[in-house]
Amino acid sequence: MTKRIVGTLAAVCLALAGVGAGATAAHADDDDRVSCTGHASKNAQYRVTLAERDDDRVRTAMSVDAKKPGQRWTVTVYRNGDKAFRTTQRANGQGNISVARTVRGDDDDRFRFVAVSSSGQRAARTIELEDLECRSGKGSKGSRYGYSVQESGDDRVTAQLRVNGPKKNARWTATFYRDGKKVATTSKRANGNGNVTLGRTFGADDDRVKVVATSSTGERITRTIDLDD
Repeated sequence: MTKRIVGTLAAVCLALAGVGAGATAAHADDDDRVSCTGHASKNAQYRVTLAERDDDRVRTAMSVDAKKPGQRWTVTVYRNGDKAFRTTQRANGQGNISVARTVRGDDDDRFRFVAVSSSGQRAARTIELEDLECRSGKGSKGSRYGYSVQESGDDRVTAQLRVNGPKKNARWTATFYRDGKKVATTSKRANGNGNVTLGRTFGADDDRVKVVATSSTGERITRTIDLDD
C-alpha cells in the first residue's frame, strides 16, 4: 500500500536534510517517498531516503551524523544488487555528510545504502518505496530510535525497532501489537555502543502495528504505524 504524497518540492528538500528529525512526512508532486533512520556500527546516526520521480527515476539520499569532523565517508548505493553509484565526502565541521543523487529506478526496486568511514565505522540499510513505513523519534530518556514496518505479499509484516541509547549493554524488551492485540515479544541486550535492533515477523494486513519497548534502565519507547494510511 504505497503512500500517495502531496506537497511542495521545498518540503522534500527540508526533509532530506535532517538526520535527527522526528516522524517522516515529506512530499512532492504526488511522488512516493520513504525516509528511514538508524544507527551505524558505532554511534553515528543515519537517514536514508527514496523519492520517486516521474520518468522511471528515483531520488536517493543518505545523511550521516557522526560528530567527527573531517572524517572521509564513502557512500555506495545499490539498486537490486547492482551498484548505482559511489561517492566520497569529507564530514563538515559538525561531523555530518549528506549525499543525494537521482538514478534510474521504479517503486518496486530495492535500494541498499552502505556508508563506510575512514575510521572503519559502517552504516548499511536496504529500503524500497513499496509497502514500507518508517518513523523516528526519541525515547523517554532521549535515546534515538527508528521504527519500521515492512509488508510482504502473504499478509505478513516485519516490524523492527532500532535504538541508539546512551547505556551500554542495557537489556531491551519490545512487544508488538496488531490493532491492540499483542502478537510478538522479543528481548535483546544493547552492544557496547548502546545500539540494539529488535524485530519480529507476524501476520498483519491494513492494521495498526504498535511497538512498546522498555529498557533495564527504565527508558520507554512507544510508536504506532497505521498500515491503512
